[in-house]
Amino acid sequence: MHRPSFSAASCARIARVRSALLGLGWVWLALAAVLAWLDREGRWIESGREAVVLFKLWIFWAVWAVLPWCGAALLGLREGAGRSVLRLAWLGALVLVAYSGLVEPRLLTVHEHRLRLQTPVKLPPLRLALVADVHAGLFVRGWQVERLVDRLNALDVDAVVVAGDWTYEPPRDLHALLQPFSRLRHPVWGVLGNHDTGAPGPPLAKALRQALQDHGVQVLDGRRLLAEGWEVVGLSDRWGGDPLSEIARLLPPGTPATPRLVLAHQPDTAALLPAGSSSLVVSGHTHGGQITLPWVTRQWVLPGMSAQGWFEGLYATQAGPLFVTAGIGTIGLPARLAVVPRIDVLLLE
Repeated sequence: MHRPSFSAASCARIARVRSALLGLGWVWLALAAVLAWLDREGRWIESGREAVVLFKLWIFWAVWAVLPWCGAALLGLREGAGRSVLRLAWLGALVLVAYSGLVEPRLLTVHEHRLRLQTPVKLPPLRLALVADVHAGLFVRGWQVERLVDRLNALDVDAVVVAGDWTYEPPRDLHALLQPFSRLRHPVWGVLGNHDTGAPGPPLAKALRQALQDHGVQVLDGRRLLAEGWEVVGLSDRWGGDPLSEIARLLPPGTPATPRLVLAHQPDTAALLPAGSSSLVVSGHTHGGQITLPWVTRQWVLPGMSAQGWFEGLYATQAGPLFVTAGIGTIGLPARLAVVPRIDVLLLE
């Protein structure tokens, strides 16, 4: 006789908790607007895009509202007719948003690749840690930069190579933001990307270049160096630099006399290089699509990243092999889905 009464009381408590969780989510959405307003202060922001940056920051903070909503959706499954297709779909959508917005962007993996290259001279194997698209700033925060440096320091490599896009609407104090890179125990070679050179983005290239150099990063845009018997050539970004003049000056036609590594932010830069001019080209820029959605990512997102179809992994080009990394950070939305942030360790043989 008492079971129905107990069940009704239990259902009432569940309903109250569910209502509280729903309310907490809505309150957090409002609080996220305040946090975004405070968070926008002191940032490099492109003129005329203040409202856009504010909206992106609101999304960055608002996504945490899905956690209490997930709890409310789970409790809703215990109600009568709670396991309807619509309620299950809603719970699935919330879980997907929570994972792609709060979990995957904060992961960091290491992938190892052995590349057997055709080089004019055989040298001892060279191990490189390749990263790109750190995008420190709007969505990637200081603790993530610190963790990236810690992971790089734990690797047994000869050098760290950063293929551009260090920033994304970062704080004004670039020196403090990038200070963790001064702790790297390996040589660091890098180039700037389109978001570092105002294509698009704020005009921070000069300040960024100085901050990187102050922290021991060798910025190679339009420059070359010799290391471990390799010639390392850096090219500026296709949109924010002048790679064609640099190619004419640094990469004459014909096979190089020594193994040559070319560092370029955008993979399509490889299509500009003379035939056979590189032992290996490394780049980033594509984020591997960043958010993998059936058909949409392949047909609508990735073509804008590479007209050549060079999106992630190893490709054969007229210049030589090209390796494209899926990178570390995010732009547009603070989310990744099925494209986990990664450091690619390349063993060049």
